[in-house]
Amino acid sequence: MKKRGKRQAGSRARRRPRRSVVAAGVILLCMAVVWLGFRLTENGVFTVIDYSADPQEIATYRHFGFAASRLNELDPKAPGCIVNGDGKVVAIRSGVVDFSGKPVTENTDYATERGEPGYLNGSYGVDGLYLGTSGDGRRVKFMMAGVTGWVDVQDISLRFYSDSLSLSGYSRYEDSLVHQVSTGLDGQEPLAYSIGGCPDFIDGDAFYYSYDGHRFYRDFYEMSQAVREGEGSAVNETPWYNPWQFTPHRCLSELTNAQGNAVLERQGINATAGSWPVEANQSVLYDAGDLFSRVQNEDYLNARMMFAVALNESGYGQSEYAVVNHNVFGHGAVDENPDAASGYGSLEACVQSHAWDWLQKKYANPENDVWHGSWFGDKASGINVMYASDPYWGEKAASFLYRLGFQAPALIVRDGSEPSAVYANPGGAVVYTFQGPAVFIAAGEARDGYVPVRSEAPLSQGKVDVEIPYEESDVVWIPEQWPQPAAAEPAA
Repeated sequence: MKKRGKRQAGSRARRRPRRSVVAAGVILLCMAVVWLGFRLTENGVFTVIDYSADPQEIATYRHFGFAASRLNELDPKAPGCIVNGDGKVVAIRSGVVDFSGKPVTENTDYATERGEPGYLNGSYGVDGLYLGTSGDGRRVKFMMAGVTGWVDVQDISLRFYSDSLSLSGYSRYEDSLVHQVSTGLDGQEPLAYSIGGCPDFIDGDAFYYSYDGHRFYRDFYEMSQAVREGEGSAVNETPWYNPWQFTPHRCLSELTNAQGNAVLERQGINATAGSWPVEANQSVLYDAGDLFSRVQNEDYLNARMMFAVALNESGYGQSEYAVVNHNVFGHGAVDENPDAASGYGSLEACVQSHAWDWLQKKYANPENDVWHGSWFGDKASGINVMYASDPYWGEKAASFLYRLGFQAPALIVRDGSEPSAVYANPGGAVVYTFQGPAVFIAAGEARDGYVPVRSEAPLSQGKVDVEIPYEESDVVWIPEQWPQPAAAEPAA
């Protein structure tokens, strides 16, 4: 067995570090890591300001999240905000998003909660409900015309709520529901129009706030809190869907020359326009009702709905594009270059193209990227999503449809909280799926737990085929046991 060597003179035994020293080192290391983490995650300079009295700077942070937490400690009604290092207001306690500030030729882009791209033009309505700001202080969450989305903070302004602001809202006028759309928050004259029959829960002596057109509130702060927290304080127990705005195109509603002319005559129009410029009493749509009915019967697309869009897009059939180009639907007239509008050889060719090329193959075609349902809709669903930058285009078309005396068929509505698949037959294969809100026209009695509804597009062997004519037999099926849908009932 080997013997241990002797310790050399002057050598010392190695000592282990004391536990207290090790602990202190670990703490210092953790603190350094945390400090470094904070430095690396700094995303700007954010100052919280309270304007309740004289402007008071409460605190400044280099992390938006800390500033947001401090802002949320203020009373919801307090005029508090967060300003970034460039002096831009990037968050407020409660208020509205102001989409004004851009010329009419320039749209504002946003992304929906599902990440889908969208766009709107603030020239047609300036205010949306403010719902929050992203964790980096660069995007703002809003609700407007039914859609909830995220917009770049540089593209908008934020405004505290106050009674002095001219906000959008709804009210009753006789039997009609009137939407007052703000064209400027500081006292500019709003645009007001009837969008359909007034539901019973809207009183005649009150102003109602709503940024989705489905739930209505008497108090702005109650609305803001309810939308943010997803809990109701709306005056209506179930969401309301305007039947003149949310009826799909796949239904029939005959239109005669006399019925179309009646709407025009209320505007002083009593003759057909022949050349540009038109006289005040002339329109290319005068005596055109029968034409729209003929196209309806060819393509199974609602005549009154198409005529309503034509009235809206062509200024009662008196616009230069309508008279010179025979274009009454605004085809191709994009915001940045309206003069790119399509031209047609006749009004009949334009209406036929609208029905077949624009509706059948695009906006009523579940296999086309622009499809979000074939109703007029808003910025959450329907044709309005991709057809027009005006966030209230669908309401305006509905206003004309209401004046044309349209009676909505029986409708079934899904709010879009879950995707809505439709089937070729009860228990069969999926034909297409709505990712957002969905509206269906009932087409018969339930069977085997499913309800028959009109298909959005023609069907061939259980699949969408937009190259063939639509038939009365083009029916799909939806589950009968979905959560109870909101009914789009005509107003009383």
